[in-house]
Amino acid sequence: MRILLSCYYFSPYRGGEAAVGWKYATGLAKLGHDVTVLYGDLSGQLPMKADVEKYAEETGMPENLTAIHVAPDSTTQRIHDLHAKPGLFFLYYPAYRLWQKSNFQRAKQLHRENPFDLAHHLTIIGFREPGYLWKLGIPFFWGPINGAASMPWGFIPGFGWKGRYQHVVRNVLNWMQIRLPSRSRKAAAQASKIWAVTEEDRRMVEDVWGYKAETTIETGATPSDRAEIRKRDDDQPLRLIWCGILEARKSLHLVLQAVAQLPPEMKVELHVIGNGAERGNWQALGEKLELGERVTWHGRVTHAEAQDLMSSGHALVHSSVKEGTPHVVLEAMSLGMPVICHDACGMGVAVDETSGIKIPTRNPETSILGFREALKRLWTEAGLLTKLSEGALQRALNLTWESKVRLVDKAYRQISTQEP
Repeated sequence: MRILLSCYYFSPYRGGEAAVGWKYATGLAKLGHDVTVLYGDLSGQLPMKADVEKYAEETGMPENLTAIHVAPDSTTQRIHDLHAKPGLFFLYYPAYRLWQKSNFQRAKQLHRENPFDLAHHLTIIGFREPGYLWKLGIPFFWGPINGAASMPWGFIPGFGWKGRYQHVVRNVLNWMQIRLPSRSRKAAAQASKIWAVTEEDRRMVEDVWGYKAETTIETGATPSDRAEIRKRDDDQPLRLIWCGILEARKSLHLVLQAVAQLPPEMKVELHVIGNGAERGNWQALGEKLELGERVTWHGRVTHAEAQDLMSSGHALVHSSVKEGTPHVVLEAMSLGMPVICHDACGMGVAVDETSGIKIPTRNPETSILGFREALKRLWTEAGLLTKLSEGALQRALNLTWESKVRLVDKAYRQISTQEP
């Protein structure tokens, strides 16, 4: 089939949604489909365009894959640049919407020249902006989509003023955007298939909008040759890895407080990988809690260095309360690391009872208690670490990129064989 993908973020070198776009596009091309990707970015240096051009020059683009960069016009670029100003984060969405209009004009041109069999809005995965490919008059696929869940109100007071402002505004807008008439609902009405990351996203589509959706996380796992069953000798400390951007929604402060409440005889090492606006505040909290050498702050490291640190760890602790499906969770399970995380967002779907321990997302006090008790279980329960490590490896094998691509390919083929 001739397939048109809209992948705003698209890169062979990056993680997150850029990897989602790249993995699905290349995977579908390997299956023999003629895949065209429209992609773009609004950052001044156009890093996605640079990545794709570098890959094409050094490696050559995969067979059956055509990637077309849609550059932003000057108005779109100016609005996007303003969104970085204090308090103007919401201007990101008008800029992105304008880019989607340019994207649709290019899609219509390509469709006139050589018609596509179907179109799929893949990234960005947020439900607020479905793009316009659903207007092409061909089967339209959307998702996996995410974003229906609001930030739990009980967590917001623990953020800085910037985080409190951002998430209060987002929660209010979220409530309105889910329930009021919107292009998202119109896109859903035209969709042949909708995938939703979480149960909250599925319920939004089905219970509020009145259309069908199927749950699946947006990202996939890559089997690692460094996979290893985790074991801990009695004289070893429990080595924990935390990896991510140090920003409010990642809620590292909950883990720091949980570690501070562990009994003195329990030897724990917490290795924090990443950098961000909250690093100073959280390091100060660590000092106040007298964590000392229990916490090592590694800052921003290369992917290879992060892999080395994770390979030396026993478990990944992921404390975020709001995001899609963090790829680090899939990477950890591919290495054989159990995951301790909130039972929320995409990680709540990716991690099951065989591969980790999930903490109820109610309020900070419940989370601190949950992380503390999960760590105590890994320390005291004989064989639990190894059992969850084995489960993590198996779970990762069930969530490979190849399985995700096959799921999408199956849906494409089912729609294409239906009678008009």
